[in-house]
Amino acid sequence: MFPTIYQHGDLGFHSWGLMVMLGFIAAFFFVGRRVVKIGVDPDKMVGMYLWSVVGGLLGSRLLHFVFAETKDFFKNPLIFFDFDKGGFAFYGGVIGGVLLCWVYAVRHGMRPWKIADIAAPSIMIGLALGRVGCFLAGCCHGAACPVPTASTLLELPGGSVVTINGSPWLALVFKPGVGVGDIFNVPLYPTQVWESLGGFLLFGFLSWMWHRWRRFDGQVLASMLVLYAAMRSTIEVFRGDTIRGIDHFGLFSTSQLVSIGMVVLAVVIVAVRAPRGREPEAPFVPPEE
Repeated sequence: MFPTIYQHGDLGFHSWGLMVMLGFIAAFFFVGRRVVKIGVDPDKMVGMYLWSVVGGLLGSRLLHFVFAETKDFFKNPLIFFDFDKGGFAFYGGVIGGVLLCWVYAVRHGMRPWKIADIAAPSIMIGLALGRVGCFLAGCCHGAACPVPTASTLLELPGGSVVTINGSPWLALVFKPGVGVGDIFNVPLYPTQVWESLGGFLLFGFLSWMWHRWRRFDGQVLASMLVLYAAMRSTIEVFRGDTIRGIDHFGLFSTSQLVSIGMVVLAVVIVAVRAPRGREPEAPFVPPEE
């Protein structure tokens, strides 16, 4: 695809990093606009934004190594800090970011359940933009489509092409030197594009739910956990990249296994929070100077 925007010696500016950065910025933008409506001073959110970045990056890195490159990681844990090796797992980023932000919210007297409901749609917009970065980097791609390549729809920088073939799927064709593993010159399912589109749709739906249909605090978060788990588990069936944790119990990929845990967590949230309803909220009013 187009993994590197600019390269000077050993230093480079990469498209994946750019899109992840834009994902964080978009998430912070929507969170900042919405916390005002529940009575939170947006200036107090700056610290939470910083902790979400730290927790997100550390969590995504850790989950990747623990499940995808377990032997190498425990043999030499310092590869965690070698960014030329390994990768990042989205679920780990969500877990790490949410945990640190939850602690921050509790310590600063914020209402974590309400902030979690606001953060849930923003996590999805971050995902949607981040998967665009995966598409550009040529990672997280799908398995080979069982149909021959037909007409070329678009030729991309880096030598890759987008094709339309006899299947109902739009397919990508990686050329040598692009993508992950040994898959190239064959049509692949564009799983990054599917997940990006799904992320945008979930952002819109969860935003509507937050504005129009909240019955209890924690509802939007629980809905996000279930809906994303269903989407991700389905897309995993079509994934074909080689650097990932797979075959747990002979049945599940790492993400599918984590998705099961997310659904269980969502059920617990509904069971605990639904009877408590929605606590009152009032817009934040800046103090007069």
